[in-house]
Amino acid sequence: MEKNENRYLETTRPAMYRALKYWGKKPHNIWNEIICEYSKPMDIIFDPFAGSGLTFFESIKAGRFPIVSDINPLTNFLVDVYSSSIDYRELNNYFDKITKSVCSIKTYKDTYLCKCKKCGNETDIYNYLFEKDVCTKISYKCKHCGATISEPINHIPECEELKFWLPNYDISNFQTICKSTLERFGGADIKNIWPKNALQILSAIFHYISITPEPYRKVLTFAFLQTVHLTTKMCAARSEKTNRPLSTSWGRPAYMYLKNRLEQNPLIQFKRAFSGPNGIVNAFNSRDTYLKPYKYSSEVLFSNSISGISLYGDAKSLQLPEKSVDLIITDPPYGNIIQYGELCVIWNVWLTKMYPQYRIDLTDEIIVKDENSENKYVLDMVSVFNVCKTILKDKGKCILTFNSNRIKDWELILTSIKNSGFNIVDYFSQNNLRSSEANVAAKTGQAISDYYIILSKSGRDKSDNLKQIVFSKLGV
Repeated sequence: MEKNENRYLETTRPAMYRALKYWGKKPHNIWNEIICEYSKPMDIIFDPFAGSGLTFFESIKAGRFPIVSDINPLTNFLVDVYSSSIDYRELNNYFDKITKSVCSIKTYKDTYLCKCKKCGNETDIYNYLFEKDVCTKISYKCKHCGATISEPINHIPECEELKFWLPNYDISNFQTICKSTLERFGGADIKNIWPKNALQILSAIFHYISITPEPYRKVLTFAFLQTVHLTTKMCAARSEKTNRPLSTSWGRPAYMYLKNRLEQNPLIQFKRAFSGPNGIVNAFNSRDTYLKPYKYSSEVLFSNSISGISLYGDAKSLQLPEKSVDLIITDPPYGNIIQYGELCVIWNVWLTKMYPQYRIDLTDEIIVKDENSENKYVLDMVSVFNVCKTILKDKGKCILTFNSNRIKDWELILTSIKNSGFNIVDYFSQNNLRSSEANVAAKTGQAISDYYIILSKSGRDKSDNLKQIVFSKLGV
């Protein structure tokens, strides 16, 4: 019988957590409650797989001192962005300047402007609908009369090539894309995932952001990153029943070419990412009420002038003082369910150009790509757990979330824990308000919940009990 089902109640995410898509986000308030339950104010909290930065922000909110690490540059960038002090009037001025510059480009006028069918005034096209790879409709919400209209179209105007920088990255070896999909996109360079017209406008927006002074350049880059994945050839058209012709999403953790898709106007998406419900203006307003102002260090530095440390790098080689950490809480990679590094290249290829210190390097990512990499996954995870054991105080706990509908994934993580010398002293299952990306592949209800596994340097080991419960659920 499984115990401690749904120990916590998940709540709605604040806007600061909704402003950037990140695969596998965890419930913020549950993270906070666990941090408060297993540590005291001013304690040091560590997360070796920090991802969306949840541990950093929730530790700050709880009055703890976070140290987080990730090889994905997005983590450090998010911590940096939310540490920014901004003048909202100045931010709006720079945003308006960028949008006006883009609107004046001939390519934009030729591709993304039309006359409203209702009032006859010129307005922005929101998207082009493709059905079986044929462009059939445009949709827009008129900025003059407010009408939302979809109307037939039989072609997209060819646009002239702008002279701005374009992304370049070979994705042919990615696990998240197949050879036939690469061919449909038009080649192995990542720039082919965007429609040509959309890519030209993205490059223009990016250029004008790049000449904006800090800290507004970094904040507007944050909005831009929320734009790029919603303007590709991977965004599905919603069914007519939903009556939502103006929106779409990148719903599956893979690079997939869709014959039935919405090709969205990048400038409209950029405007949404700025001032929409999940835009950066709301995100920063949310930050202002949710968190106290903080300063952080990107190096291992303990000082009264900083509130936390965010490290961009590999946790396997991390060096922190022995027995200095009070609590470790983390969400480790789940076998091969989500190829985090590959999926984040869609954002990181732009981020690296804007800020070269955030280089893309997937070499050291801990992930299962195929059967040949399973042993390496275990060795790498043991290395991380060994670092955790070294820096964790004797009475401290290491808490990780995990779930998979694949027995092999469970075997790999349980073997990693055992080989590191940690004991599983407690565990509980927690249903999620929002189902995870693992639901895409799940054959049972397993993926809509997470296991919270509590590790300790000592105490009675309950790994066999956990294994029996999980394997029974998976039909073994």
